[in-house]
Amino acid sequence: MSLGENIRNKREELKLSQEYVAEQLGVSRQAVSKWETGQSEPTAGNLVRLADVFGIGLSELVDPKKSTSERTTEKRKPNPILRANLTRIAITMQAAFLIAVTQAIYLFRHADAQNKELYSGEFFFALILLLLASIWACANHLYESDVIQRRKNRKIEMIYCCVQAGIGLLTIRFEMGLVGMAIVIAVASFYLLYINPKFMNRRLTK
Repeated sequence: MSLGENIRNKREELKLSQEYVAEQLGVSRQAVSKWETGQSEPTAGNLVRLADVFGIGLSELVDPKKSTSERTTEKRKPNPILRANLTRIAITMQAAFLIAVTQAIYLFRHADAQNKELYSGEFFFALILLLLASIWACANHLYESDVIQRRKNRKIEMIYCCVQAGIGLLTIRFEMGLVGMAIVIAVASFYLLYINPKFMNRRLTK
């Protein structure tokens, strides 16, 4: 099996498009197509990045005859699409449960004595879900192999969580209701679509 055939097979196994691979490497889709058809070969730097995108070792990419037993002993990296989706889901759920907590507090404060117990239970349930979503979001940092980038990501995410918590407190304090919810969603969207790919090395898939 040639290098080009191996690149194509690995890409198809992970169900990645040529456009996605090209975007991760900063090359054109035509360049990826030429590699796969054997019209040209990737540079050494591109081979390293290709192996990283595929979540395999460089030797496995350039040596298709490598034995199965050797492959299974290598530490495989998470599927990039799965990693991106887990990140997206965790951040979205975190924002949703923050809104649920603020709503439960608002309802509790304005409920009569008979319904306060009901809304207090709703508050604690939403709070537990918020904490679980936050732990999930933090756990996604383990996917980042670069220690320096991982530390940077943790700092950025801590700032983001503090901003969202501040918005939640202001929403409760001034009873901003839908306006507060809209701000939480806007901040989460900005963090997910701009901050993550630009500063946190999280290239989210379409």
